[in-house]
Amino acid sequence: MGLVAMKILLFQLPLQGHDFFFSHENIPLASAGLCLMARESGFDAEVMAEPYMSYGNDRSLLRYIIEFNPDVVGMSCYLWNIERSLFIAQEIKRVLPSCTVVLGGPEITPDNRFLLRQRDFDLGVAGEGEGTWRSLLRSNFQPEVVRKIPGVLSYHNGSGWDYSGDSPSLPNLAELPSPFLKGALQTHLKGVLWLESVRGCAHRCAYCYYHKRFSGVRTFPLTRVLEEIHEARERGLQEVVFLDPCWNRHPRRGEFLSSLLEINRNRELRLYAECEAEPIDLETARRMFEAGFVEVEVGLQTIQEETHRLIHRRFDPKRFLKGVRALQSSGIEVMIDLIAGLPGEGLKEIFDSLHWVIEQEAYDSLMLYPLSLIPSTELYQHSVPLGLKAMPHPPYLITRTPHLEAGEIHQVFIEYERCMGEDIAPLEMPISFDPQVKDDSFLKGLHPFVRWASLEEVKAFLSIEDRLPYSLTIQLSPEVLLRPEAWVPILKNYLKRNPFSLLSIEVPPETTPDQLIPLWEIVREHTHPLERDYTVPHSPYRSILVLTRFQGMVWKWPDPREWDPLLLFDGQKISLPPTLVLRTSTRKIPKEFLKWVADRYPDPPAIRLWEVPED
Repeated sequence: MGLVAMKILLFQLPLQGHDFFFSHENIPLASAGLCLMARESGFDAEVMAEPYMSYGNDRSLLRYIIEFNPDVVGMSCYLWNIERSLFIAQEIKRVLPSCTVVLGGPEITPDNRFLLRQRDFDLGVAGEGEGTWRSLLRSNFQPEVVRKIPGVLSYHNGSGWDYSGDSPSLPNLAELPSPFLKGALQTHLKGVLWLESVRGCAHRCAYCYYHKRFSGVRTFPLTRVLEEIHEARERGLQEVVFLDPCWNRHPRRGEFLSSLLEINRNRELRLYAECEAEPIDLETARRMFEAGFVEVEVGLQTIQEETHRLIHRRFDPKRFLKGVRALQSSGIEVMIDLIAGLPGEGLKEIFDSLHWVIEQEAYDSLMLYPLSLIPSTELYQHSVPLGLKAMPHPPYLITRTPHLEAGEIHQVFIEYERCMGEDIAPLEMPISFDPQVKDDSFLKGLHPFVRWASLEEVKAFLSIEDRLPYSLTIQLSPEVLLRPEAWVPILKNYLKRNPFSLLSIEVPPETTPDQLIPLWEIVREHTHPLERDYTVPHSPYRSILVLTRFQGMVWKWPDPREWDPLLLFDGQKISLPPTLVLRTSTRKIPKEFLKWVADRYPDPPAIRLWEVPED
């Protein structure tokens, strides 16, 4: 038992989106496991409840934390949530200065230059965290003790961050408690179980950090994994997503697959995994389908032999296509991943990979990503001799290589759209505008829609700010819109106190661009990590949307910044067309709407039909 009855709160913030799609997938697997370990050691530990962890705005999160009044807060940090996690940490230290803030997850590495510039947390846990966490619990988080625990980043006044060195041993996976079987994930699953059956990866890809976190391939006890899958079926869950970096490299794959066939013979559970295509034959694919697999993700990345050599991968086109065909013919969909910006590749090489996959029809869905120069990866550590330059902050997108500039990388994504005939970066539809969203009960009392029909409602807004989700629609009446002196200070203050909010501001159809100037000034002053993706073919400014609905249509007004080039941190400029995004039931642009646009814009924006992202 701990020497002091300490309270511990653990959580994982979601990848944000206006439609909450990724929030639904925010399963705090690590937080729940660490919570069980803390309870076993006698601490009063909890995982932050929903809806606050996955859906709450910054103030609702902080209200929950302050009311819990923890001695220790632990957050799992990824490139999509690290900056928000640091802001929450800063606010915790401001309000609860004696609280110890501990960060873990892939972003916590001793050579992450972005992280080491921060001072908003107390301790960082690098690498595989359970062993270090157990030692922290035993230390009762005493500062003079924790600094000597392997795997810990701690701050020393005068000398900065100090790393105690890697842990000499890794936790025994057989000894780790199952958060699912122990009930620690009961209220967070949302119909989907995320599951580890192994840790580690047989590959050593130069762009990936996973294999550095987990040395070698180690397995969780197969009996435990099968019990988790059986329990998922019994509890009525719909999906199991394997988090293994390469499911069909499991050391006991044959036995695993046979057991899945027994447990899930009726395919009640839909199974998803990442796989290699090359080892899969027709018999394996058939058995995978019968066991419940519906989709596998295959990381092709490129077809270039020299690039594969540089990033420590292999590629056999014939075996690859044979494996993909086997999966497809057995009824399993194949998602293929490609990366733009890998070392040694110019536009031609990237286009060749994209066109080859399309011409071979070797995909059911095709994903294209810009390279992220993730801290502690081989490419990150060798970026100077390789001539790679990337954003110095998350998501660390590559912006220049010896063969590519940012504008050319941007062209790759335009070429994808030309070839595929689809929006590679569709704009999310806020749930208040989406006719397909009939139920927002998952928000459990957080209010996704606020109406400002009068100045009194504007004044009352800040009194409810800690009962709002991070994605919020505010509807302005014509009268309120014309009184910016009343609502501009309120909105500015809200964004200052909730900087990681995503807003959709609804304005009346009779609005003119001049009437939106005060709103656009607020938008211009606000920054959000969501707006760093320069590869999107349209509408790079996505954290605050100005929307209108009228006669069955919904449209996003073009941001005035879209008429100017997008300026990157290194001075490069990306030109994107100013774009109005329109949703109609007929998927046609009415002539009356074209006139509406022409009446308001002497230099009209492009009009793009709104393709709502699919699941």
